[in-house]
Amino acid sequence: MAGPGQTVITENDFVPAQNVYGGFVYAGATMAFTTGYWALHALQPAVIAVFGCDMHYPASGPTHFYGVGTSDPLRPDITLRSLEAKSARLMVLAAMQGCAIVTLSAGPSRLIFPRVPRAAAAHARVREFCGRTADRALALEAELGYLVPSGRYWEAQDRFDPLALDRLDALWLHAARPALRQTA
Repeated sequence: MAGPGQTVITENDFVPAQNVYGGFVYAGATMAFTTGYWALHALQPAVIAVFGCDMHYPASGPTHFYGVGTSDPLRPDITLRSLEAKSARLMVLAAMQGCAIVTLSAGPSRLIFPRVPRAAAAHARVREFCGRTADRALALEAELGYLVPSGRYWEAQDRFDPLALDRLDALWLHAARPALRQTA
């Protein structure tokens, strides 16, 4: 239940927002990425600072999110073959929109967002990226045509080529490479 000044965001809000950015198959079907795309679309921020959502799940012991147990993002899912690539895609698409995405977390992370101290987050700047490679990735997405407007991608997963998605992930990682070489 939402408290004062809060709004509940449902699939009626986040599915159309994620579809603006290509849909769940390309973006990665986990709430961390869905939230990022929803924020880009609905809020159009200058900075998104992520904290405590690192998608790092050691084989034993507590994790930052799930405690002890099996973590959902590690399920066999066609959309989550590379969490690193999905975070690269979000970061590059955000940069194309003029939004910097950074992480405030200090521990291990599967997300490739640049790390900044909490005090510097509001002043984070968009990092460079390879626009030609990003354009190639977007063209491949359009060619593949894996947008599922309902968001229920699992109902159509037999038409998705895992090797094509791996090629796409490699393009997004390459597009983000210049950002990873820059210092905060």
